[in-house]
Amino acid sequence: MVDVHKPSGADDSEHAALDAYSRIVSDVAASLLPSVLSVRIESPQRGAGSAVAFTPDGFLLTSAHVVERATGGTAMFSDGADASFDVIGADPLSDLAVLRTRGGVVEPAALGDADELRIGQLVVAVGNPMGLA
Repeated sequence: MVDVHKPSGADDSEHAALDAYSRIVSDVAASLLPSVLSVRIESPQRGAGSAVAFTPDGFLLTSAHVVERATGGTAMFSDGADASFDVIGADPLSDLAVLRTRGGVVEPAALGDADELRIGQLVVAVGNPMGLA
């Protein structure tokens, strides 16, 4: 029998470190799930992506290329509920856009301080571009 959780040839300390990292990433993803939304654009062209809530009153951050030339769309919450949103502004140079939902209760993500990161430090990127979460 092969243990699929322990790579062949890995020593116990490597396995323990990978398992601990995996648990941390899973915990981060679970804690952010209510704050990560899937967004859909219907016009002027169809598109989809993900956004993260950063205020309790419905402001979301996404990539500018996701909402390029759009004025609004639909955001899907992790519980399956959806709400319309308006594009508040976008900056193609930084590829960031701010959206605001027109309904639904939004739980903002707890954001860290990028100034506290060290070069080479591991980070976790979370998204839900096609409603996969």
